[in-house]
Amino acid sequence: MKFLSYCAFILINNLFVHTAAFGHFLREVNTGVEITLSGDDSLGSISEELKSYLKEGSAKNMAKYFGSNLTLSILGENGVYTKYQSEIMLGTFFNQHKPKTVKLTQASNANNGYQYFTFTLATEQANYRVFIKIGVGNNNHSIEELRIDKN
Repeated sequence: MKFLSYCAFILINNLFVHTAAFGHFLREVNTGVEITLSGDDSLGSISEELKSYLKEGSAKNMAKYFGSNLTLSILGENGVYTKYQSEIMLGTFFNQHKPKTVKLTQASNANNGYQYFTFTLATEQANYRVFIKIGVGNNNHSIEELRIDKN
């Protein structure tokens, strides 16, 4: 019984020592972290990247940021598609509607961990509104929803 008590003491002691050390480590790491919720550089860099991919009409580059499944709506055709299906559908749209100009009209960070972007995409045929919802987590941005509607 004395041996079991000794083992429990060692286990609990080590747990507290490692927890305290880890907690101290986290405090040291997090001292330089700054969280911003509106119009910051991360929104700007992401929006500029998306804007350039839209202007290029590059479904392949956009697809790099698609989640494994994507809620996609292109000119009224709605559904949840795989990353591959979404890339093909977006590529088809870009082949039929060559982008001329792209303008960012709205960007926001929401408290729910999502970023939202709205672009105006001008082609020879018409102007389109492009809405993109990005899930943010663990330094990983993935497009979870993309909608393209006629303006």
